[in-house]
Order: sequence, then C-alpha cells, then structure tokens
Amino acid sequence: MNTTKHSGINIESMVADFWATRPRRLRQGRMVAGVAAGIGRRYGIDPVIVRVALVAATVFGGAGVLLYLLAWLLLAEENDKASAWEAMIGHGASSMSRGFTIFLSIVCVPAFFTMFDGTFGFVGGVFSAAALLGGLFLLHRHRADMGVPGAPTTTSGGSMTAPSYAPGATASTEWDPLGAAPLQWELHDPNEPVTVAVTEPDEDKTVAVRPRRRRSPVGGITMGVAVLTAAALLLSSSANSWLTLPHILGIVGGVLAGGLVVGAFLRGGRGLIVPTVLVGLAAVALTNSPNGGGAGIGDLRAHPTDNLQPSYTRSIGDVRLDLTDLKLDKEKPAHTTVSVDAGVARVIVPADANVDVTCTSNVGPVRCLTRSADWHDIDLHVTDNVDDAAGTIVLDVHSGAGNIEVTRG
Repeated sequence: MNTTKHSGINIESMVADFWATRPRRLRQGRMVAGVAAGIGRRYGIDPVIVRVALVAATVFGGAGVLLYLLAWLLLAEENDKASAWEAMIGHGASSMSRGFTIFLSIVCVPAFFTMFDGTFGFVGGVFSAAALLGGLFLLHRHRADMGVPGAPTTTSGGSMTAPSYAPGATASTEWDPLGAAPLQWELHDPNEPVTVAVTEPDEDKTVAVRPRRRRSPVGGITMGVAVLTAAALLLSSSANSWLTLPHILGIVGGVLAGGLVVGAFLRGGRGLIVPTVLVGLAAVALTNSPNGGGAGIGDLRAHPTDNLQPSYTRSIGDVRLDLTDLKLDKEKPAHTTVSVDAGVARVIVPADANVDVTCTSNVGPVRCLTRSADWHDIDLHVTDNVDDAAGTIVLDVHSGAGNIEVTRG
C-alpha cells in the first residue's frame, strides 16, 4: 500500500473555502459598490491598497473595471442573503434590483473587449487580470484567518439556526459556532456568587509596553528599483524605438504596483500609493496626447531660413520656432505644425507675411496673434493678412498642457 503523502495546494478546497467565506460588500466606507472595502475587511488590509491595485490594473491592462463589475455582481452586500446573480436564479434575496443586475451584466460585455484594446494590447489585458486574481489567491492563502469572514449566505452556509437538544441528549458537533458542542459550553451559572480579585494598593504594578513594530523596507526598496529601472530604460530608449515615455512609465508603474502587492502581505509600502497613481495618470495622459509621448524630451529651438520642416514636436519641453528670416514664396504657402504634449509652444512669424493659424490647447492659456483665451478645450482660428505680403504662412499649433504664443516679429 502506498503511504506517500503529497504536499501542495488543494486548489479545489481553497476555492470552495473562498466562496463559502467570500467578502461582503460594505455600506460603510464604500467609494462605489463597497467591493474594495469588503475585501479589505475580509483579509485585514487597507482598502486603499485594493483600490490602487484595481486602478493600476485598469490603467496598465484594462482588467480592473471588468473584475470590479464581476465582484459587484458576485459578492453579496453585508445585509443580503445572496449576491445579485444568485438572486437572479432564485437562490436567495438581494437588495439589488433585477433591472440593475441585468444592466451591470450587459456592461460587462464591452468591459471585457475593452480589456484587450488598451495600450499594451491582449498581453496587457491577460497580465492585468492574472495579477489581480493572483493577488486575491495569495490574500486568501496567507490571510484567510486575519480578517472578518463573510457570513454564509443561503447558497453557501445554509441555515444559522441552532439545533435543539432533549434532556439527557448527547452533545452534537454539527453546529458549533464557539468551537465546542452546545452541551459542552462552560458558561457561568447566574445563581452562583462571583469572586472578584482585588489588587492591594501597595502591590507592584507592571505596565506591559508593546515593542514598536519595525518599519517595512518594502517602500524604500521598491522606490530604488523603480528609479534604477527608469534610468536604465531612458538610457536604452535611444537604441529601442519601442521604449517611448508612456511605455517607460508603464513599466515603472508596474514595478511600483508590484511593491504595493508585496507590501500588502508585509504590512508596508503605503508610501508607494501616491507615486503609483501619479505615474499611472502620467502614462495615460501621454498615451492619449497628440504625439503619443514619443516626440522626445527637452527644449527645441529652430530658426529656419530655407528649409521649413513639416513639424516641430516635443512630448515634454518647450518649442520655440522663429520664422522671421524664412524665405517665402508668394505662389506657394509655407506650412508647418508645432505640437507640445506638456510645455510651451512659441512661434514668431514675419511682420510682412500673411498668416493663417489654428491654435488648439487642452489645458492652458493661448495667445494666437489677435485672439486669446484661457483654461481648457481651446480652439482658435486666425487669419491675419498684411499689405504687400512677401508670402503666406499656414500654421497648426497645439499644446496638450501648457501655453501657446503666436506673435509677429
């Protein structure tokens, strides 16, 4: 007979245990549906860590929205007997209406396909989903007994009614919420006197002081790795065209998000929350910018006389284009584009040229020859002609976030 014992993880048993004690969506402390608050309470972690993980998975792969919607449908609210989907098939009651349940189920369809249309494509969607599910798996494996388990629902735990026992019956262990059969509970008889120990005034009193918990090094180590990663990628970007600024920020954000996940288990890394969010927002902003974050970093100064380039662009930095000495052709207009994702776009045009200019800005003040505007979503078009013009200049000037100045020299 083979007596070899196999060690490992019983996935089926772990999944069954997770489902039986799955988190419940909380009303108190919720931001949207209480999913992050419920997971944080279930496993004894800060809900902010869960929210940051969901945002990071949304930014870097798109899975955060889909998995949040699924959790909204599959996790019961704290006072409900069943989740929304369980109530739809007749297994218990939920406070969520049937119509809203159907609506969320429909929204899951575009959320699924959007997951694979992000910056990092199919691989990013799969990786972000695997990262979230893997994090939940590790949470349940290592912290299943550290939080507050969700109360059993009608589909998982059955009835919570205590059985009755006839006089002289044998104690049963089928229903055992206190760790012992009901007839084995050792409870105080209210008719017996209570003995209270009184401490003498001159007795030596020793106060126990809890030692200060050591600060986790996760935050510092992760920040160091992130800085080194960013520096190495920036140095390699000149030799690899794929390493644009949004991609570099995406990789650095992944490093920071990984530090948050590790910190969730080691009780550290809270200082990584803000940098992770800021890096993610910067990556999204640059990805959606006109130049896609791949137009370089730093200031650009140009003073052409004969050859006017089709475009002058920068992702981050200032562009200053001086056209005062440009040789113009009266029969052929000169056309160029100036675009800055984040920075200042300045163009100086000749005093003796007709100018047709379009200035657009997402955020920032615009001074476009004879017209100006402030704040956001600015689109100005100006045609400024002069007598005895040497030629015509057609300009398209854009700034994602920054100033635009088009003046005559």
